[in-house]
Amino acid sequence: MAFFGFFDYNKAGKGVAKDAPEKRPFFKFFELFSRKFWKLIHVNLIYTLFLSPLIISFMFVLSTGNLYYFLLAVPILMTFGPATVGMTQVMRKFCLEQPIFVFDEFWSSFKKNFRQGVIIGIFDIIFIASFSFAYIYYDTLTIIDPSFGNIALMAATISAATLICFMHFYIYPQIAALTLTLNQIIKNSFLFAVLGLKGNVISFLVGVVLMLGLLFSFPFSVFLMPFVPFAIICFTATFNAYPVITKYIITPYYESKGEKNPEIPEYMHEAEEEKEEEKPLFEDMGGREAEIKPKPKPRGRVIK
Repeated sequence: MAFFGFFDYNKAGKGVAKDAPEKRPFFKFFELFSRKFWKLIHVNLIYTLFLSPLIISFMFVLSTGNLYYFLLAVPILMTFGPATVGMTQVMRKFCLEQPIFVFDEFWSSFKKNFRQGVIIGIFDIIFIASFSFAYIYYDTLTIIDPSFGNIALMAATISAATLICFMHFYIYPQIAALTLTLNQIIKNSFLFAVLGLKGNVISFLVGVVLMLGLLFSFPFSVFLMPFVPFAIICFTATFNAYPVITKYIITPYYESKGEKNPEIPEYMHEAEEEKEEEKPLFEDMGGREAEIKPKPKPRGRVIK
């Protein structure tokens, strides 16, 4: 019986081809995004709950002008990093298309990676505060004295901040997925900031556009903050960063041990094995042969 003339469940569909080519990242991103949209909102709500001390203190400071209200945000020092690891772990599972219970996955990763998350989270808060102060200071300085030295300092500050942002696209996924020390994670992330440059730029631009949108639409953005921005930024960054981590760290590790990467679905392993086994002994090269041309005369030399 057709449903409003669009669907007929008595007919067989096309099915999924066993050797169907994998979708391009652009199309795969939006397919995953549309399928996980409501779960992204769910994750964003959970993450916002852990950021609530900072949000509340920020609103009090803006409304009263009293900076002492920032003391209400002190608990964020202990929750920001682990909560970001938890959200990244959920996004990693989304990108791998593995079934999960969102809050269980979030909370499990929060507890498991608490120590490393706290250290990176405190660094992030110090970095954000330092960069904000430096940007305002150098921006004012270049307006008063637009000399080459001041402009160079401003450019260096922005470049360093951008590099650190690129590194963070890989720091949190590695904390969530791997058993590495922070020194190893930071070293890897520095290299990935260059190796995954294209994806880094895309993730960075998405984050900047969303955060500027929130900033310029304040105070109306306060109502959007619990539902949208953080999960979208994290999903985009993880989608672009995790394949790089898989390519350069995870897959080579299992290959060195002669094992299959457990994060790659079994059907993909089987497809690769079948391709290896079913290679034909002979292949029809019709239409692909090189054109036969007469051999040129050999070049001689002058005898002296």
